[in-house]
Amino acid sequence: MTDAEESSANRITGGQFDKVVMAGAVHGDINVGRSGDSPADLADPLIASVRLQPGGTLADLVLDTDPPQVAVPGGTVHIITVEARTNRAVVLQAARVVVVSRTPPRPACLQVRIGGLLEPRPFTTDFDAPSPRLVAQGPDFPFTVSATDIEQFEIEPITTTHEVAWRLEVDWTCAGRHGTTVIDNQGEPFHAYPVPALFSGRSHSVLSSGCDLFHERGCPATLLAGAPASLWDQQQPPPYPVLPPFSAAEIPFDLDLDPDLKESWPEYRRVAVAVRMAAAEPDFHSHEPPEYRALLIRVLRYLFVSGQAHPGAALGRILHAEWTAALGEDHPDTLAAANRLAGCLVGTTDYPEARNLLADLLPRVSRVLGEDDPLTLTVASNLCVAYMGLNEYERAREQTEDVLVRSRRALGPDALGTLRTTGNLVQIHLRLGDRASALAVLEDLLPRCRRALGEDHPQTVSAAATLAQVLAQED
Repeated sequence: MTDAEESSANRITGGQFDKVVMAGAVHGDINVGRSGDSPADLADPLIASVRLQPGGTLADLVLDTDPPQVAVPGGTVHIITVEARTNRAVVLQAARVVVVSRTPPRPACLQVRIGGLLEPRPFTTDFDAPSPRLVAQGPDFPFTVSATDIEQFEIEPITTTHEVAWRLEVDWTCAGRHGTTVIDNQGEPFHAYPVPALFSGRSHSVLSSGCDLFHERGCPATLLAGAPASLWDQQQPPPYPVLPPFSAAEIPFDLDLDPDLKESWPEYRRVAVAVRMAAAEPDFHSHEPPEYRALLIRVLRYLFVSGQAHPGAALGRILHAEWTAALGEDHPDTLAAANRLAGCLVGTTDYPEARNLLADLLPRVSRVLGEDDPLTLTVASNLCVAYMGLNEYERAREQTEDVLVRSRRALGPDALGTLRTTGNLVQIHLRLGDRASALAVLEDLLPRCRRALGEDHPQTVSAAATLAQVLAQED
């Protein structure tokens, strides 16, 4: 407002007031009394505000939704301040939690921060119980509040199995009236995510992104567009996040896009989220129909190439175990799932387990599919990559050169599998310090990639970047 408007305006934003004092300056004390309570104040005498505080562990949680969303870990303390609109005493008779919904947990990134251990909270709520209730850790209801005497409740919701939407109801008595006030997230339910669902024993579950003190490449937190990835990276107490309802789409078995191409990743991400949620259920079955198995093998490839190796490994273990039991360990799809699992293990840098799995897999896939089958050659090439991770470079070079000869003969020099194996050989030469051999292979590899795959294919881009790096080092 302009200065003139400000000096003549007689209004206060929000609320109902029967006495208003406006002054440019006040010297000394001033007392303003109320003549009485309005009917509206007595009908709804409570004012409640909510802020969040870290619980037993200070952690950031981002749901793998579309788009990703910051969420509230179970155990986060909800600090609820209750005061009265009226000068009269309002007796708070009881409070209860109301579960609005229980849903299976969605995939999520949990990044644990250092520190954050707090004292036990005055109230806890076990949402795993059939009928959750507030459990006082100190004084219990009833309490009394007024305009000058407020109460603050600290409620710690605990959930281990389901995402829970909930609200709080407080029963009160004031001036002979009885009523109930609903405390929620500005008209929406509060939310609690079951952090234990992200861990299976000591390892990450299929729902976990694999993040720890640092975010993994491809986790949902890295996909937040300009939004803070934390509830706590703010000067003021964080507002309660609004989480729109999640609806899982049907899994499209006919999705046959190339998971190596980044333009296909949004579609595969939606499928991967639904698959990971399904895989977390105890009655998960994925071996039928065959189209579903083929899709899941592509999903594992997507998780690996998009940097989500930890959830890929967790899902791969589940698929491999189920398909082994249902189809047999020598079924072609079981062999393919084992190969994808080994690739994800390489992505998590668990090279010993990857090597052992691939070393066991190679003779079986050779026997079932043949020495020159594309999957046999891929398994042999991946075994060499595991050797590289274990710093066995001479062994890796000898076997990669053998695989490359077989791949060129069986698949052709410009086949994708042949080009990938050639790229592996370049990296082995470089690790051994043999830049001349690496350069000779690269100068043949790059034109083949451009001709067979196109300028924008990841294999072409990788070969071009490696060649530029080698040439720059020579200069």
